[in-house]
Amino acid sequence: MRYHKESFQSYYQEMSAALRGYALPRWEDFPDLEIYMDQMIVLINRYLAFQDNEKNVTASMINNYVKARLMPPPVRKKYGRAHLAYLVVICTLKDALGMAVIEQMFPPGMEGELLRERYNAFVANQVKAYHFVADNIDSVAIPLLQEENRISDRIHDLVMQVGVSANIAKNIAERFAAQQETEALDTDK
Repeated sequence: MRYHKESFQSYYQEMSAALRGYALPRWEDFPDLEIYMDQMIVLINRYLAFQDNEKNVTASMINNYVKARLMPPPVRKKYGRAHLAYLVVICTLKDALGMAVIEQMFPPGMEGELLRERYNAFVANQVKAYHFVADNIDSVAIPLLQEENRISDRIHDLVMQVGVSANIAKNIAERFAAQQETEALDTDK
């Protein structure tokens, strides 16, 4: 596989800026009114556009999350801030963590102030994570772009490091979540 240094550098700079500038909406940014399914789908797909444009949220996905009790059911076919919060969290984390881990972090019955606080903490941590990833990519990409030789080999190194880091992060997140469950069980005794 061959890479063109100038086009890669341009793409890298765009990606780095996008990572540093991206943030999910906070609870207060959600509409303060109930909306219908099709409106919710438009909003969610807009909120998550940076994450993966090809995996749009659909009505059947939302219905499955409700049936699985991962999020509350609509009230008279309308959805509110709580539904948007659960859906953002589920759709953001589902490719990296299992639903059981997501459910530990955002139990289906959570509502009110607790849900608002937990969701806003999720958004704040998501911003920190994007900056952390951008900083780590910089540590490999910047020296790579300053070199004149072996750019293809070095870009392969960057791709491998990002891929392996994603795998490690997933594994550690699952272990941390399991520890939380273990501690909760120990506290209940």
